[in-house]
Amino acid sequence: MSNKLFDKVRGFVLSPGVKSFFEYLRRVMLNRWPLKLGCFFLSLVLWGVLISTDANITREKTISNVTVNAINADALQRNGLIVVSGLENLTDIQMKVDVPQRVYNTVTAANYNVRVDLSRITAPGEQQLTILTSPSTSYGQVIWLSKETVTVVVEELITKRRVPVQLNITGEAPAGFYAPPSASKHDPSWVVITGPRSITEDIEKCIAVFDVSRLQAQPGLQVTSVPFDVYNTSGEVVSSPLINVISESISVDSLIVEQRLYPMKTVDIDLTGITTGSPMKGYYVAGITATPPYLSVAGTSDFLRTLMHLEVSSKIDIEGASDELIRQIVVERPKNAEYVSDEAVYVKITILPEGSGLPAAPVGIAP
Repeated sequence: MSNKLFDKVRGFVLSPGVKSFFEYLRRVMLNRWPLKLGCFFLSLVLWGVLISTDANITREKTISNVTVNAINADALQRNGLIVVSGLENLTDIQMKVDVPQRVYNTVTAANYNVRVDLSRITAPGEQQLTILTSPSTSYGQVIWLSKETVTVVVEELITKRRVPVQLNITGEAPAGFYAPPSASKHDPSWVVITGPRSITEDIEKCIAVFDVSRLQAQPGLQVTSVPFDVYNTSGEVVSSPLINVISESISVDSLIVEQRLYPMKTVDIDLTGITTGSPMKGYYVAGITATPPYLSVAGTSDFLRTLMHLEVSSKIDIEGASDELIRQIVVERPKNAEYVSDEAVYVKITILPEGSGLPAAPVGIAP
């Protein structure tokens, strides 16, 4: 480097002191390479500290597949309104953000709370909502959205009280058991339904289908949860996420059904003493049979254990008979029976001429 550089700067003659300082810098630049490298790396560190702490140094970043949340639906419903359509158009959008350099690689869409605020709706009808974002000093701000508004349709929210709940029982009880319909209880019997006026005002009832064949094959009380469907006055199922079925301030979608099962057994018909009188002279009673010969009876286990036969309610007069007799006879229902498979049986009395070769059945005694 020429010494003339240190003699004149911009046309001015340097004083001896300034000349000494520039001479010192020249020697440092030419001779002290480790110090120069150290200064270089120190400058890099200082630059890194600067960009990591200064929020004013930002970069633009594009974020795709951003979910837009709908907030304050409860507040809207408290105002007697509900959105019936349009929110399904809140598909993922794209946005550009001005991000501080220090968080560029870690920032996500969640840092900007992209949303539409349903509490801003004040009337039914078609409403346009602005998509909102939240800026912050930590993560910068959104500078562009691929979609800025969404249009929704709003209806009046109404409540329909005391909607009846109907339980339809189908199927057969497990083999060897009886499920009396009178022993079926369900809760709730009534519900409250809230929803858009266009759907709710046409709702008529709820129906649950209870298949008793799904019960366990064991006696006693069984408790089952049974889902129900909501029906309108046209008999169609109302399937909408916009309606809310409530019982005692709790949303419900099923009934609690209590069903008691009773064991069953077959019990013979007692034909002892069923006849009165005697057949015509020269004839005899060859046989007495019942069709069916037994009935199925349901009741508690203790009751069935003591039940040996079923009694009939009347007798058959065979006085002067010379031919076969068939009569329908009512069977007496045991006092503690929950179920008897039939109310009556057919009794056949076979009467033959003497000498027919068949043994006689004692009159009034079942063969």
